[in-house]
Amino acid sequence: MELRETPSSHRVFVVIAVVACVLQVALAPQISLLGGRFNVMLVLAGTFALTGNAPRAVYVGFFAGLFYDLTATAPVGLMTLLLTVTSFVLASISGVGTSGFSTASLRLFFVDALVVSLVNGIALVIMGYEGSVLVSLGSHGLMSAIMSTVLAIPFLMASGSGTQTRSGFTARSKGGTRFKTVPTGKRLRNLR
Repeated sequence: MELRETPSSHRVFVVIAVVACVLQVALAPQISLLGGRFNVMLVLAGTFALTGNAPRAVYVGFFAGLFYDLTATAPVGLMTLLLTVTSFVLASISGVGTSGFSTASLRLFFVDALVVSLVNGIALVIMGYEGSVLVSLGSHGLMSAIMSTVLAIPFLMASGSGTQTRSGFTARSKGGTRFKTVPTGKRLRNLR
């Protein structure tokens, strides 16, 4: 199975990237729930990684992480590293069927968001930006992963809404069917 990118899917991904950047700057710093915050750049990187295109996922993960680092009060380079590595891993393990909104894509995204949030929390504690390990991992890490997964639902829906054509398995190929057919006249003679 292969994925072919059409010009309309390219436009959809550009629109998704622009919307994510605007939401990261305008919405993410303003909303906090039990210490967790939306990480829209994680959502963007995960959405692109679930398409299965590893080179593009690495580039998007790098620039999304860099954008996050430059707009947040975090050490520059931490989220860039995390999103670059996890985008590559997610693109490598995700199959063709995980693009768009499905239970498989949502599960993979949640695991990715949880890993990124927990490793980010541990790194912030080690660097001295966070005071408590339990607060950093529990409320910040877990809640950020849950909030980012909820935010990923519309992004996954938009990325999988007919933007890519899939050529799946069929019994017919260019040369006919893959099964041998016997003309009806010969079949009737063989049965007598």
